[in-house]
Amino acid sequence: MTSSRRAPVQLITVSREYGAGGSELGVLLGQMLGWPVMDHEVVRQLAARLSCDEGEVVAMDEHAPSFLERLASVATVTAPEPRAHSTPWTTDPDYVAAAAREVLLEAARHAPVIIVGHGGNCLFRGRADVLRVRVVAPFEVRVQRVARRTGAPPTRAIAEVRRRDADRQHYLQRYYKSDMNDACGYDLQINTGTVSLEEAARLVLDLVQSDALRH
Repeated sequence: MTSSRRAPVQLITVSREYGAGGSELGVLLGQMLGWPVMDHEVVRQLAARLSCDEGEVVAMDEHAPSFLERLASVATVTAPEPRAHSTPWTTDPDYVAAAAREVLLEAARHAPVIIVGHGGNCLFRGRADVLRVRVVAPFEVRVQRVARRTGAPPTRAIAEVRRRDADRQHYLQRYYKSDMNDACGYDLQINTGTVSLEEAARLVLDLVQSDALRH
């Protein structure tokens, strides 16, 4: 059987469940390949574009508006004050998502690059040189990791994992009409509950290198 990919991999997208280790995998791959990683760098560039603090961007990053937030956004638009004097990033997740899309498109123009999250697997699914990786882990494993990393009690860690998962699912549905649990949206899915991050990185590296050799 021959590969359907038409070009060597120059772009890796890492989709991840919260607490599964996707950001850590992105760092390892960046070190192994010598490629830049767009993860927190996306937040930094968004903050610069929106002229706000990074912490304010983090609160809206990979977040689609709820019904109440959409109402608030409409209220902001129809208020007497000119839109130019409002702060759209505080009330308009759609504005933040559009800015994030532009940041990712610009980064991809300077491939090779690794993009973590932000719907990259959907945004670049039509590219011939993309490898789309999905990182998952059992719910209880992710909760334990988040609790250890943040120092949060188990109940709070459970709530945070559920909230982040729901946010990311809603984000993909709203902006890319995609389901993050659709297995066909990825070329490789790795369960870090049973596969270490180092092993996962080697799996991805093997795919990238073997694909390059075929060309």
